[in-house]
Amino acid sequence: MKIISPQDAFSKLKPESTVFVISFDSANNRPSGMVAGWSMKCSTDPYLYAVAIWKENYTYKLIQESKEFVVAVPSGKMEKYIDLFGTKHGNEIDKFLESGILTEQAKYIQLPLLKEAVINFECKLEKMIEVGDHAIFVGHILASYANTEEGVLLNMGKSNGKRVFQEFKG
Repeated sequence: MKIISPQDAFSKLKPESTVFVISFDSANNRPSGMVAGWSMKCSTDPYLYAVAIWKENYTYKLIQESKEFVVAVPSGKMEKYIDLFGTKHGNEIDKFLESGILTEQAKYIQLPLLKEAVINFECKLEKMIEVGDHAIFVGHILASYANTEEGVLLNMGKSNGKRVFQEFKG
């Protein structure tokens, strides 16, 4: 074994799941969303799901304000939305309008679910934990939904400077 930087070690943790995190932008009266690479289930009693979000990200501010969010696990059909939701800022453009992403209304919160996602979790903010340059938002799952015919889109890493994704049907 040889010593490598934590950054190099993190880059080897592939494949990894990618999720969409949907929040509400009250200033523009619309949903906003981003792509996050760090998320996890963290409790079954009660059911909790957590996402790590960079403190400079617009979604960080929006979840703090609204106290709710949706976590959507993308299917292979959703790869075309990754770049827009992962690189553009929700306070500058309406990503939902720009992308044409398909949605339906959540049952318990004001946010949309992503129709083509494999899984959607409606979450009320349970706790926020500051961790370095990120915060972990822990959401209490109010409802969960699944498209059982779809496969999960996984981030396989980079090739020639471009992210590579692959759908996994298990």
